[in-house]
Amino acid sequence: MKEKETIEKADLSRYDLSSYSYRQLQKDHICFKEKYAKKFGNNFICRILINYMNYAQEYFLDSFEKEIREYLSNRKPKDYCESDRISFTKELTNKMSEFDFVGLDTFKKRSAINYILEKFTSLPLAEREKIFFLDYYRKISEAIEKNKMLILKNSSINKEFEIKPYRLEIDDNSLSYYLIGYSRERGSDNEFECYSNKLCRIKECYIRNIEYTLSFSEKNNAEKLLEKFGAAYMFKNRSIKEIERSVIRLTEKGYNDLYLRIIAHQRPIPIDEPKEIIINGTKFYELEFDCSSDQIKNYFFSFGKEAIAISPPDLKESFINRYRDAMENYGDTFPTNK
Repeated sequence: MKEKETIEKADLSRYDLSSYSYRQLQKDHICFKEKYAKKFGNNFICRILINYMNYAQEYFLDSFEKEIREYLSNRKPKDYCESDRISFTKELTNKMSEFDFVGLDTFKKRSAINYILEKFTSLPLAEREKIFFLDYYRKISEAIEKNKMLILKNSSINKEFEIKPYRLEIDDNSLSYYLIGYSRERGSDNEFECYSNKLCRIKECYIRNIEYTLSFSEKNNAEKLLEKFGAAYMFKNRSIKEIERSVIRLTEKGYNDLYLRIIAHQRPIPIDEPKEIIINGTKFYELEFDCSSDQIKNYFFSFGKEAIAISPPDLKESFINRYRDAMENYGDTFPTNK
């Protein structure tokens, strides 16, 4: 349930946001800007406001204008009249970038800002992502529609890539947008390989005036990878037959509490019902997966002693090395059981 109280801290109260909305903006700042923020800069807030208004103009202008009139009227009717209604002119959109939200005093402007931010934070992650990266989303959509090449730079890799975009897809597990397409490093002679790029990790994106055509086999391959691994874990032209099945052994706590109840984010689905086995009088559950090993590692590593990687050998070795590296951070201070 969303919290409705207003933040009491003086440095935050100028927004008059609920605690839920402010925390959601902090999460988005980490996700979109890759940086923690106790207070938000004008560029972050402006981008949300301007893009939300552009988005509203395209998708739900009438309902948005009606709702914001009701919101402002209910907040303080004597300060609001029809002549002051928010309109979606280019001039106003340009003016939004000039506002100094830190020193904002006028109630009507602040209330409109509060309304937009509250509405924005109530949206699903994929839609907030789409709004914040609206320029990139539109460029990608245009390139897909017109079969144009893209040049893209990812925040995690300081390289540019040439991409033949195929489609934009919301990943079922992460609930984020991904660009699915065939890519290679810009300027290389390598073959294009099927790959996915998370929308919020795109830092530069523009269209090249070069047309391309994806073959039936390329589209079919992309669809198979997408169906098998999901948008977050598909990469390159690997064959589905090349993926070795993974076996994870869970304790009763690991299976009943962590896997079934608590840790839902990017939960992999086993190919069959878990096998119950007894080892030295203790019950375990063995689950077999045919998804990406990266998904297995990212999901089950946080289970600690409640999960054991059984196969394949390289998956087991990866868990051992990651736990060993983690223990080394504690040095001589790491406690031992006697």
